[in-house]
Amino acid sequence: MVNTFSNPYEKLAIWLHSLVEILRTQGGSTWTNLVSTVAGKTAIIDIDGIQLRLIANNSEPLQVDIDYPGQIESVNFRSDAETLRDLIAGRLTLDKAVATGQIHLRGTLSELLSIYKLAMDILADSAINPQLQRLWSEFDDLWSRPNSPPPPVSLEEQGIRHGELIMNVPNDVLRIEIEPEPG
Repeated sequence: MVNTFSNPYEKLAIWLHSLVEILRTQGGSTWTNLVSTVAGKTAIIDIDGIQLRLIANNSEPLQVDIDYPGQIESVNFRSDAETLRDLIAGRLTLDKAVATGQIHLRGTLSELLSIYKLAMDILADSAINPQLQRLWSEFDDLWSRPNSPPPPVSLEEQGIRHGELIMNVPNDVLRIEIEPEPG
């Protein structure tokens, strides 16, 4: 299920729809929790500056419509892709991400607790659900990464440079002639 869309809004909307459909197909407590958490609500999410409005209807079956807010509205969820990658890979906990401001959430206490439970359920399901694992892998592969320097080259691939120490000695010091002591 590799999508090669150049529009990041479209990419993100498709991944969110895919997430909902995977959870719907899986069923169980995570799906039930999703329905009870989002039914009849609207939220603005922002990932790497890409804002989407999610509107979940209050009917059966649950439908989530996604559009692009024209004006910047107050955001309910804000993060960046690297934080999400770290969260999904288990290198970062949701608690630490929220506490350090890497993830920003806005809502009532009840809404925040429900979102927390839903996120934890989805992360737990990710360990055993191959569809979620493929979705996360696709996100990791296709969502842009921040510009960063290339990773360091391994020692085997580094060229050998001789004379590094002598090259750092100033020329005037190199020109000093030392005469041996008579002896």
